[in-house]
Amino acid sequence: MEFKYGVWQGTSTIKGSDGRYLGEDNAIPAFYCETIPTEYHLCKFGDSRDGKQYNMTALHDMMRIWPALMTLIDRYRNYYRQVFDIRYDHLTTADLYIFSKLLVASTAYLIRNHKFEYKHEYVPVEFTSQTKLVAGVFMIGRTMIERGDDHFNDSEPAKANLLYEYADKHHILISPRDKGYACAGSIRKIKELIDVMIRGRESETSSTIQEDVLSTVDETYRSAFDYGLIALQLELTIKYAEAITLEALLSDETQSLSADPKQRISDHLANNYSCEFLDLDSISRHKSKLKLLTGKLEIDLPEPTIRFEKGVSFQDFYFNYLEQIRILAFDLQNRINTLLDIDPLKTLSLKKVNKRLNIVPKDIFNLFIKSR
Repeated sequence: MEFKYGVWQGTSTIKGSDGRYLGEDNAIPAFYCETIPTEYHLCKFGDSRDGKQYNMTALHDMMRIWPALMTLIDRYRNYYRQVFDIRYDHLTTADLYIFSKLLVASTAYLIRNHKFEYKHEYVPVEFTSQTKLVAGVFMIGRTMIERGDDHFNDSEPAKANLLYEYADKHHILISPRDKGYACAGSIRKIKELIDVMIRGRESETSSTIQEDVLSTVDETYRSAFDYGLIALQLELTIKYAEAITLEALLSDETQSLSADPKQRISDHLANNYSCEFLDLDSISRHKSKLKLLTGKLEIDLPEPTIRFEKGVSFQDFYFNYLEQIRILAFDLQNRINTLLDIDPLKTLSLKKVNKRLNIVPKDIFNLFIKSR
């Protein structure tokens, strides 16, 4: 799951106890999806979603348990601050990215370690709904990282209004699969969610939430966070390796590349990122945000042992670096399997790792070699 779809997408076709997919209309892989009776309305929020369809059924279901969801997210937030020994009151944008990823991973962990009989659709709706909510916050952070945006930092408190405006400006609240559909949340509720993640929940606000749900959080959050952090390290390692490789491809040493392979690189980026970048400055900004995250998490990113410079062939650089990443990625995935008590031979093979780590598509690489 971590290699093929990522922690979020790999769980999106799981159903909650309300019978709805965790991924709703954007459940991936799509071929698993069943038709769910859904009422759609046109958005009238006055932002980039205006005039687009939204899922009214999911919105109604979410509003029924909204106070409980805020309590659950606040519970996890307290544990996040405790685990990372955070002394400041308001989380930063870097915190929000990590925290949202860990919230998604917590639901994935409960499913993957068979805490719930997912085949019988017994995953409590509080967990699946929580994951649906925070996915949007995660995507805001992801876009900021990919764009190398200065808003993404660990030096000042995040602001709900700014993050909402950023999401609207970059159309993050629009369905990635069908641009005619949008997030169902109202502007006020989206800002409330982000604010609870940043500042926590006001204690005097009353809510009811099942005690067994809270007990599950208390019993599993450490293991779930460990799972999420390893999966996040795996993701950051691969993204950094991709950035390093693309940086080498676009450096002065590769100006002999024709327009055709550069277009294929651009297409490759468009399929793997929520925004496009195809210049050295953009990739440099992207790398700086990846390093900000890994520095905060005390993760060492793998640098190439062979520098790609004059006199060194791209082939030598590429395959040497890819071998480093392959070994590290395989080790990280095995750590996940050990944590989940899963037989690695049943879930992962070197062939799968090689396929996922095909950072530079073969046709691009072949064209590059010919051009040299």
